[in-house]
Amino acid sequence: MGREKKKWREIHPLDPLAIKLSTAQRQKIRLILFLILLACYHNSIRVRSYLRCAALVSPDVSPWRKLYDEGDDSSFLHVTGLMRDAFNALLHVVIPPGHYIRCRRRGRPWSLPPDGMLGLLLSYLGSQMSNKWLCLIFGITPSVCSRILRRILRMTVKRLRYHPLARVEFPNEARMRLYSDMVSAREPTVTNVIGFMDGLGLTTECTDERLTQNAYYCGYDCDTMVNNVLVFGPDGKVFFCAINYPGSWADGTLTSRFFNHIQKRIGDFKICVDQGFPRSGDAHGILVGPIPERSARRLHRSLRDHLIRLSNVYTSLRQASEWGMRGLQGSFPRCKKRLPSDKDKRRMVLECIIFIHNFRTEIIGRNQIAEVFNPEYERVINIHGYDRIRRYYLQPGDYETDDEAEIFDENFGEDEESDGE
Repeated sequence: MGREKKKWREIHPLDPLAIKLSTAQRQKIRLILFLILLACYHNSIRVRSYLRCAALVSPDVSPWRKLYDEGDDSSFLHVTGLMRDAFNALLHVVIPPGHYIRCRRRGRPWSLPPDGMLGLLLSYLGSQMSNKWLCLIFGITPSVCSRILRRILRMTVKRLRYHPLARVEFPNEARMRLYSDMVSAREPTVTNVIGFMDGLGLTTECTDERLTQNAYYCGYDCDTMVNNVLVFGPDGKVFFCAINYPGSWADGTLTSRFFNHIQKRIGDFKICVDQGFPRSGDAHGILVGPIPERSARRLHRSLRDHLIRLSNVYTSLRQASEWGMRGLQGSFPRCKKRLPSDKDKRRMVLECIIFIHNFRTEIIGRNQIAEVFNPEYERVINIHGYDRIRRYYLQPGDYETDDEAEIFDENFGEDEESDGE
């Protein structure tokens, strides 16, 4: 064995064990390796800049404190989306009196009082600002801002999930009858319609997980999306929602996930939807909506005019869901910015927006859907005689089939020949 090893070393003169290096050469090699490692470490370092306490004002004299203590009601509503009474009511729900002192964390106290925490949350949801701009407004560092936002988000979702003014709850029999009467007062042609359903696609941040990124990528929008379905009542509040689903799922695919829940509770009532939701099979008579233009050409001539008029009514009603989506995105511009890639934090943000929307609609009442389904609004429509949705209506005479057109031409030609004779 020793002879074979000696012979191998003779055949391979470059064997490290066979090379004899001096002490100076070894130190030189070590120095070269150290310089290589130092260069790799230097290339991996990013040049970062931070927002430090020295560049911030104290939270006691911050712009938020100035607005909260001395600002007028109009400015306060413009920034937070709530009147002062509504803000204080929401503050007592999210952070009850005495809870802040009792549940204070160990160590140094929070940099913001309870009203500052809630103001930070409303400023975060009501704008597209990044955390560094919020830090300038509230006088806190980015790390403190992230911790407070995470804490107040969790507290708000926990407290408002079962609150009677903000919770998302499918209506009971009496509530559905009330909704149906409100819709029938606006459109007497239809009956038993209690809500308006529509989908909402929102952009989200990309993730390193390949399967998750593939599921949330929407080919239609060519972006990473999250799909949500919301149902608005005639009072403007959301009474059913399916949120935080992958963006590659269309509205029809997403409906199969929650349709059994609606089917068990809706009874003889209906929900108005658009053409992206299924309206046949089990959904027939439950999900109703306008007729597509292609289907309008296939209707029998004896029923076409009636069904097209009914379709125009559904088109008018379905506009309520567009108003609801516009109300959410207009009051909470955070929806227009990319949502977090973390699905748990993203779900909390979406839930918090919906809960505060319901609370705001109930307390303040400034909601386009509630205004439209107010009887006073219908009287104004009848007096002025205008309808802004009329341009989207189907006209009965514009959807004759090709066969009917040929028959009409043949009959018209025979009549001309008989008149000539």
